[in-house]
Amino acid sequence: MINARIVFIGPPGVGKGTQANILGELYHISKLATGDLLRDALKNSTTIGLNAKSYMDSGQLVPDSLVLELIYENILELPSMTGFILDGFPRTLSQAKSLDEFLEKKGYNLDLAIEFIMDEEDRIARLSGRRLCPQCQRTYHILYAKPKVDSICDVCKVPLKQRTDDHEDIIRQRSAVYWEATNPLIDYYNKKHILKVVNASESISSVTEKVKNIFESLVTK
Repeated sequence: MINARIVFIGPPGVGKGTQANILGELYHISKLATGDLLRDALKNSTTIGLNAKSYMDSGQLVPDSLVLELIYENILELPSMTGFILDGFPRTLSQAKSLDEFLEKKGYNLDLAIEFIMDEEDRIARLSGRRLCPQCQRTYHILYAKPKVDSICDVCKVPLKQRTDDHEDIIRQRSAVYWEATNPLIDYYNKKHILKVVNASESISSVTEKVKNIFESLVTK
């Protein structure tokens, strides 16, 4: 187990969610993914979910007030403020400062920020090729994880759908918004000497090993 507070930074499609799942299980640390939390809130028709819907559908960042409320609510539900991996949060400098203030009030600091980087066109290809089963939520890819029958879920036998935010024009819009908001955040964590950078273009196992090495160095400090 690792009792540290960690953020994974990187635009959609770099694989930070996959790594958060793998490392979370390996080190028995909770993973809180902004996208998953927002989609769950939307699916359950919570106030936060309904308020966030129009921003998500148009490729805009969800306002800080909604994201902060959602994230802090979930952090506080963790047992005794144990360690966690935040996937997709913070995305702006103001969110990062707010997170620091929140943790300091609880007697903690952020221990590590990992930025996942890869070629932009490769990342867009990853995202625009994703397909989703509307019933079981199983995810496929037209190049890397094809269903047995083209465009049909292997399990539910229903047509696969492309999420609104996986259309290429929306991806590029989200990317522009992301980089404008996130570049100051990278500088912020770099100046705090807690930023590490990982090349996410390599295989999943290779990226995992790199992150494990970073985690292990954190544990042995």
